[in-house]
Amino acid sequence: MRKKAVQLKLGRPFNLTHPSQHVIRTGDYVATRLGRQDPPRPKQTVHVTTWAMSRELSPDVAGNDMINIAMCYRLPLRPAIWSLLLSLAALTPSTWAENNPPAVEPASAPEPSESIAPPESVMPETVEPIAVPLSPSVQLSGSIWRSKPGIVFLQTPIGPLSLSSKTTLRDIRSSQKITLWIHGSTTVIDIREKGAGTLVHRYVTALPNFTSPEKNSVTVWTPDGDQALALGAFETKIAGRPDHLPFTVEIDRSGVIRGLHDVQFDLQVNQIPRSASQLHLLLNGTVSKLKANYVFLKTPLGIVTVSGKTGVRNAKVGQEMSVWVQEQHVAIDLYHEGLSSPSRRFLSGPLTYASDDHNRLVMQTPEGEQSIALTQRPAALAALKEGWPITIELDQQGGVVDIRRIN
Repeated sequence: MRKKAVQLKLGRPFNLTHPSQHVIRTGDYVATRLGRQDPPRPKQTVHVTTWAMSRELSPDVAGNDMINIAMCYRLPLRPAIWSLLLSLAALTPSTWAENNPPAVEPASAPEPSESIAPPESVMPETVEPIAVPLSPSVQLSGSIWRSKPGIVFLQTPIGPLSLSSKTTLRDIRSSQKITLWIHGSTTVIDIREKGAGTLVHRYVTALPNFTSPEKNSVTVWTPDGDQALALGAFETKIAGRPDHLPFTVEIDRSGVIRGLHDVQFDLQVNQIPRSASQLHLLLNGTVSKLKANYVFLKTPLGIVTVSGKTGVRNAKVGQEMSVWVQEQHVAIDLYHEGLSSPSRRFLSGPLTYASDDHNRLVMQTPEGEQSIALTQRPAALAALKEGWPITIELDQQGGVVDIRRIN
């Protein structure tokens, strides 16, 4: 079987009366093929497909154009094959037909607006932790009332203070001033000349906080800041003690250890300070005993005696109790078991009115200044001038229970 080349020719119309041509009319176009005669088909757009090409006959092309297709085989094609070719041609996209624009133009993209910077990330505010007051904490100075080798008695704004030692305190003179510092588990006793303030003795009692594995140095708190001490000749004695037992050393102004001693003190809170001074005290403990007008408070420092002259009343054994003193002001709190706020608070200090109408009092507390309303003026205040020491007893809700003068 010989093949013939495919010939496409656009030109004048065929002679439709030629007996050897069979015509299929589609729209204004006529497609002819050689072979037997086929009946005309309805008008429609016809895709004619051969092995090598595909064309779309569209009414948009001039009506007089003709396409002559010379088949590659001499054998005639059956109508069913023509139908298959036409259906396959319908699936083939046009490669030359003009693309018609869409009926509706797509909406143009909006002009880009000015770039908006993303909001800056807001960092959460750092909440500062609430500072918890250190307890026990004491700064208390006194004048020497009486002394003998190994024992010194002092008079302080809140009552008597005594120091004792078996190895030192043998050269104390009345011209010297003694200050007791307590900072947690550390106690510092400073002995200075009254006028010049020259340091004579400094005794530091602290737990062994070794700064090296060799245990040849320790760090201790002092009123001037943390200080590193080289143990030197006292290394064996201090390092050989149990870690839970404190040691007492005397150090000079340059921080050199001069001796290893044993110093004790006895502290009492027996009165309200009558004048302003550099005085601070904060103690927390448990009532261990009641005797006469005294409360024996068990604290980390030992037993501290608190007199009823400070304003405290109706304390019970086993009850938690705190004592706060700042210059001329005293606050004593009693707590019931399971309560975080005091069931009774005793505020003592100089009588101070908030205004000229005398309907409010101002007292100092560990939390700051507190204004206390007076629904009626108590008789105890009728004859008192401002500045006279008084005690105000408050209940758990802060209401006034009693106001009394301090003799």
